Amino acid sequence: MSTDLPKTDASIAGQSAEHYIAMDDSLAALLLNHGIKVRDFILLSFLSDQGPLSVARLSRAVGIDPKMTLRSLRRLCSANLVLRDPATKDGKYDAIARLTMRGEEIAQKIISQLG
Repeated sequence: MSTDLPKTDASIAGQSAEHYIAMDDSLAALLLNHGIKVRDFILLSFLSDQGPLSVARLSRAVGIDPKMTLRSLRRLCSANLVLRDPATKDGKYDAIARLTMRGEEIAQKIISQLG
């Protein structure tokens, strides 16, 4: 196993990913090599499969707390993988999330490498 992989975060998911990499460096290592957290990849892959969705609907569909979904989407937006349309007057969870061309390419690349 390569020791130069980026460190995961201190969260349970991050620690699990680090342990998983030590056991089998397939999915978790692929995600880390692309700078994507496992939770972020769940959102990325779901948007790749389903197309644009509101933050609230995406959160319900994948079973992640809306605040955590929003944080993940902000990271994905910063990485130029996702675009979020501005929220309407009804609230920040109405904003529509959609993959950028780069986001779609990364999602497809990871999925093809898993096959």
